[in-house]
Amino acid sequence: MITSCFPIAGNDFLAAGSASRKLKEQLKLLGIDGQIMRRIMIASFEAELNVVMHAFKGNLWVRLDRDRFNMEVIDKGPGIADTALAMKPGFSTASAQARQLGFGAGMGLPNIQKASDVFEVDSQVGKGTRIRSTIYLKTQPVVHLTTNCLAINAELCNGCLDCLKACPTRAIRVWNQQPHILTALCIECTACIATCRRGVFTIQDADIVEPSPPEFAETIRETLVIPRAFLTQFGLKVPPLVVEAILKSLGFKEIRFTEEWEEELRRDVRRYVAEQDSYPVISPICPAVVHLIESQFPSLLGQIAPYRMPIEAAVEDYALRSATFVAACPGQHTLLRQADPSGRLNILKPAELSARILPLLTTESARNEDTPDVHPPRNRQQDPAILEAWGMEQVVKILEETEKGLAGDFRTLELSGCVYGCYGTPLFEENPFMAKKRWSASRHDRKRRVNTVPVTSPYIARTGMRLDTDMGKAIEKLARIDELSAGFPGRDCGACGSPTCASLAEDIVLERSPASRCVILREGRES
Repeated sequence: MITSCFPIAGNDFLAAGSASRKLKEQLKLLGIDGQIMRRIMIASFEAELNVVMHAFKGNLWVRLDRDRFNMEVIDKGPGIADTALAMKPGFSTASAQARQLGFGAGMGLPNIQKASDVFEVDSQVGKGTRIRSTIYLKTQPVVHLTTNCLAINAELCNGCLDCLKACPTRAIRVWNQQPHILTALCIECTACIATCRRGVFTIQDADIVEPSPPEFAETIRETLVIPRAFLTQFGLKVPPLVVEAILKSLGFKEIRFTEEWEEELRRDVRRYVAEQDSYPVISPICPAVVHLIESQFPSLLGQIAPYRMPIEAAVEDYALRSATFVAACPGQHTLLRQADPSGRLNILKPAELSARILPLLTTESARNEDTPDVHPPRNRQQDPAILEAWGMEQVVKILEETEKGLAGDFRTLELSGCVYGCYGTPLFEENPFMAKKRWSASRHDRKRRVNTVPVTSPYIARTGMRLDTDMGKAIEKLARIDELSAGFPGRDCGACGSPTCASLAEDIVLERSPASRCVILREGRES
């Protein structure tokens, strides 16, 4: 058993949700089933918000046993005059300030009751309210991530620790001045590549070797599948159509864009959403976002549209043909490897193909190649029911709101880890806004038949850093982590090599890090 207490301040709307977020971090370590996690998050968030809106102060108490989650929220405040009336959906006594901030819909207590297996509420006017909730637990299946294509060139690391702060899933450690990736937590989102100015993080070459000029012809396939953004990476004076002409001069007879499969996915997701009555639906357009949900937001797995990601659908269209693919991020690279265990496809990093194009940009023949007719750009119509967002920081915030049930006004979430999708990958050199504008100004439309691929089984949660497959042992370890965390300074400075004090406690309990690694505590003892 483990008991935790989270204090809550009344009328502190800026801190609303902080207790439920801390609680979620604990529950992820136990491997709680995604739907059970969703119910716990809704119940705890609504209970916390009730204190913020209606009381002077309160505490959220949690007791975790092997088979159940018990929550008790006790506040000091005006109390509830009519409990039966307060339980009716839509009834609210929220202040004008709360309503202006989007709260006070009158669904707090009904939502807690709906999420709970056992629910009780007691209130005394002029004293306060006590809410009790019990939710029975079950764990999710154990799924291990075995493939990750990120590589580390430790010799380039200067120990700046920027990568620790940039990683959205806290998957990086720096031990003995050597960076390490915890594969179970890594979602291959490119955050470490983007933040490291020394090039420590890159994509593993595996069987791919930088081709020398005589060997490059062997990598040529009839079809080249690339992101459109690749054609915009050679500066203002080199239009995308010129780059495409050079690619054809290298031997690629057909140029296909991964966005073709993305656009087909959008069409199918729209049709799928029209048949649903629960929103929002999450489009599986970005591998990093899907992997983020699998590892950090398992409660949202059921809201991912049941289609495979665009890069996987592209591979399916070439199941009986060979092709060269350019992966715009580590996530795409890994999916391509998994989809092609026999090595039928050729997978290139953007830099490898760029190296073949750059020497040809100055040749007159390349600039005079015939290019297709250019049609006026057509911007994709924006649907107000579709929320498009990018950047991991914002994506995480949107998923947190979705997990609390606060994004139901959108029917579809189309989220990308990089700005403008593949335009923003750090594997490309050009600014994503400039690159996107260049493509929009010069693109030519193509209407080709591509297919989406339904998933054969639903997306499922990753194991992540689950403390133990046995719930009882996991709870014991979690209690030890809480005990250690309470003794750390709480600065989350990263000097120990772990991104946060809580991460250091996990590393110690899981025997990944020596207990003496907290630099601040060590220096305090020495002084």
